[in-house]
Amino acid sequence: MITKVVHGWRVGGLIAYLMGPGRAQEHVRPRVVASWDGRDAAWQPPQHGDGKSGRDLGPLIRALRAPAVAAGLPEHDDEGKRGYVWHCSARVAGGDRVLSDAEWAEIARELLDGAGVAARDDAGGPRWVAIRHADDHIHIAVVLVRQDDCRRIWPRRDYPRLREAAQRIERRLGLTVTASADGTAARAPGRGELEKARRQGREPARVELARAARNAAVGSDGLAGFVAALKGAGYLIELRRAPSGDPLGYKVARRGDVTAAGGTVFYSGSKLAPDLSLPRLLRAWDEAAQGSDTAAPMEAARRRVEGARAAVGAARRGAGSEDADGIAHATRDFLIGMGGWSDELGAAAEVFDRAARPPRGVAAAPGPSGAGLRRVARQLVRRRGMLGVPDEPGAAMVALAVAVAALLREIAAWQRERDREHQAAAAGAAADTVGRWAAGRATGPVTEGVLVDHGSAARRPRIDRPVPRRSGQPRG
Repeated sequence: MITKVVHGWRVGGLIAYLMGPGRAQEHVRPRVVASWDGRDAAWQPPQHGDGKSGRDLGPLIRALRAPAVAAGLPEHDDEGKRGYVWHCSARVAGGDRVLSDAEWAEIARELLDGAGVAARDDAGGPRWVAIRHADDHIHIAVVLVRQDDCRRIWPRRDYPRLREAAQRIERRLGLTVTASADGTAARAPGRGELEKARRQGREPARVELARAARNAAVGSDGLAGFVAALKGAGYLIELRRAPSGDPLGYKVARRGDVTAAGGTVFYSGSKLAPDLSLPRLLRAWDEAAQGSDTAAPMEAARRRVEGARAAVGAARRGAGSEDADGIAHATRDFLIGMGGWSDELGAAAEVFDRAARPPRGVAAAPGPSGAGLRRVARQLVRRRGMLGVPDEPGAAMVALAVAVAALLREIAAWQRERDREHQAAAAGAAADTVGRWAAGRATGPVTEGVLVDHGSAARRPRIDRPVPRRSGQPRG
């Protein structure tokens, strides 16, 4: 269940919108399903006598506004302060069952109580109403003024508490479980961005630019290469510098993406994603520069992936010295480096994206495994640029994909053991995608980390695997 809260000043305008036809006649049979005094459907505004001019909303609006009027609160922005009308929408997932009006009424009360906005047993609390005009969601309008003493209410931590209440409701009603408010979800495009993208027939600029910036960052070893890669891909980029000339940040835009006034619509890196801010990119490039890989790119990449998997496994056992979150973050960059070899591998990088983000935006600790993954990712990008994408990836590439799938499953297990359900699901789904790609291109049986291709031994690079030593077996 997705919940969203906005604040405003005019409860009358909000009720008129919720009980009206909507912007595109999308409101179907709008109706009151719950209210502050338990009268619920009795507050349903009646139709006007002629049946043509809508409903008589006056009694409901006056009742909701009464405490605010008594408190002398205005119906307009009061010197930039937050409005006292609390508007929450609550929507279930597309595959969930259709809930009854009675179930939605109970959900409204549970959300308000859980968020600390209107307690169930508080007769003097704020006045509110829940309105339903579609199968999958409701709107709750609350006037944040107490009825008993007309004091304005300022809810504390209502957003995270609302999320927790929604998850309890999901488990109780058997609905799709949504993510915790841990800050790992991608920054979603705003409504205006989505509508503009629909008019243009393309994906939202924020989504495209985040992908372009990440791809450019993975294939670059510094700021100059990053800027050149974005410009080469057809994007506009501008740097922000200190008086000393040192770079402080950047902003990027699509060509031809302008405002109504004709100005170019730029997005700063930090607004695209926290890890795309220039300070974090500079730190990642510096980390990747600490070391070298002398082996051939494919062999070096496979060894780095296997080493990263071992490091995550050690972290799971409490024996590791590296931050597994840092390895997960670098694994996304590695998947992006692989992604140019096929659409499926590119899709795996996007699926894995959420698993790469530490909760609540905390920067993951750097480590040698993560730095190594970023370094070989850049080598893969450059090798692909020199050789082009082969029609049939060789055995070394398929063996690398098998090793990557194993690393992704190890990361999924790490996330799951920390109750990060959605990060674990993202890592598991990415592992399945990479595993299917490898299995579909292997000419022999594929096992975890080993490719057997009896018909192409002459053209396949040798892949040495350590042989487990039995007790008493001499080394050699």
